[in-house]
Amino acid sequence: MSNVLPFGRSLKKLGYGVAIVGTLFVGAGMDRVLVEVGEASDRFSNASNYSVIGETYDAIRENYVLQDEFTDEQLVWGAASGMVDTLGDTNHSVFLTPSEALRVTQGLDGSFVGVGINYNMVDGLPVINYPLKNSPAMEAGVLPGDTLIMVDGIDLRDPNVDVQETLDMIRGEEGTPVTLTLIHQGETEPYEITVNRARLDEDPVEYAMLPDGTLWLHLSRFSSGSSKRLVAGLEWGKEQGMTGVILDLRGNGGGYVNEARVIIGQFLPPGTPMLQELDAAGNIETTTTAVKNGAYLDGPLVVLVDSRSASASEITASALQETGRAEVVGITTAGTGTVLLPFEMSDGSMALLGIQLFLTGQGNDIYHVGVVPDHEVALSANPLDYPRFPALLLIEGEKLDQAAFDVLEDPQLHQAFVTLHS
Repeated sequence: MSNVLPFGRSLKKLGYGVAIVGTLFVGAGMDRVLVEVGEASDRFSNASNYSVIGETYDAIRENYVLQDEFTDEQLVWGAASGMVDTLGDTNHSVFLTPSEALRVTQGLDGSFVGVGINYNMVDGLPVINYPLKNSPAMEAGVLPGDTLIMVDGIDLRDPNVDVQETLDMIRGEEGTPVTLTLIHQGETEPYEITVNRARLDEDPVEYAMLPDGTLWLHLSRFSSGSSKRLVAGLEWGKEQGMTGVILDLRGNGGGYVNEARVIIGQFLPPGTPMLQELDAAGNIETTTTAVKNGAYLDGPLVVLVDSRSASASEITASALQETGRAEVVGITTAGTGTVLLPFEMSDGSMALLGIQLFLTGQGNDIYHVGVVPDHEVALSANPLDYPRFPALLLIEGEKLDQAAFDVLEDPQLHQAFVTLHS
């Protein structure tokens, strides 16, 4: 298996935990390897009309009325981003500024300094998915569904404000304060919190015991150590007398391919095809599972996915679905399928470029197709509606009783429960 990265979604559009959590949930298979590009070659200067870029720069610097609002670095990064965008590999190949590249690597390592909020961008504003457990945000009363509207007095609703730059302000030195203004879902009056940034180690795996011995395992990303945490969750479930497992991959944009390989191996025997890589010459390389003693090779299993389940999540869901090991519930996944190689530039920026396609273990397309669930269940049309994970409702060690589960507003999870026990 090559050290490459089948990326999840466009980092510019996803906005999933960017500045607050300090992570982006992206891709599968970076494996900590970067390709350094080094000095620029003569190829660009030999291009027939390469001088147009320099001419455009001069035109901006000499004539644009608001030219002082842009740095040279921003203009250069914009040009580089434009070249990658021209490839047409939408939501896959992408150019990252140095700060964006840093967030990618930090996100997959799982440790960061922030306030501990996971969010999605909805209509240009960050809407909270959930606060991380024991984080400054959770302790301050931030709730799922809250909308972040201000950071240190800067209003994200102002059309003249650069939202991403403002969100980047949430990052900073450990122990320093930041003031956030938010609005609870369904309310109109904002509330304000001032919290100190903290070093957080986000646990990529949450689990809880649902009624009838159903273990709910939520994997937020395939980051370093996630496979060990997932095995720990399975072992805990066995101790609690679990009768089946719901593997929740909703919102999981990917991570390290080796973590996915180990995780899939907990449910499938060694030697099972889980992934194929197709290069430009038509060569195919197949990767199989390689865990000797999987933690849950038998027993009822259901996988939950949504449109943000990407890359390693799609590899995992398709492997379990194609082999008949599990049924899949939710909506069709993101449809990523480009194997990306990260190229680090001299200033710390990065270009993630598609060098291969990845297919399912049985050779089926994922690129622009996704994994189609066996049981399609959508959430409501309201973009603010997000699954309220069971772990958020529980004190560690408690179990979710039938009454609490029945009122949980999550039709996808309820269908997974029914499917598991049917």
